[in-house]
Amino acid sequence: MTRVLREEWDRHQSQFAKAWLAEMTSKAKVQDVADVRNEQLRAEAPNTPSAQKDLHLIEAALATDRIVISLDNRARTELAVHTAAEVMWVNPVDEGGHVIYWLNKGAEPVDEWKLGQH
Repeated sequence: MTRVLREEWDRHQSQFAKAWLAEMTSKAKVQDVADVRNEQLRAEAPNTPSAQKDLHLIEAALATDRIVISLDNRARTELAVHTAAEVMWVNPVDEGGHVIYWLNKGAEPVDEWKLGQH
């Protein structure tokens, strides 16, 4: 988790999200990551509010597991740029319980979820 992501999380977290993060942290499933600003990504991304507010998610994904779990389909579409092509952007509402199963089984790459497929 980058500093920017932590700040966003702290501003918007529900009680459920707070408890979830505490549980994941206690299980050592949350890693702190240095800020990973990606100038190439920023040059390619559109200058729209939706894309700009979520660039840090792609930057963190590129520096770690290449996975973003988000409900924001608009940002997903806008951030489907070359630099982010291998990042999987998964909407858990659209995919339903399948996402939990996928995560529990190791989150192997799924081509249809990659930003480069859109």
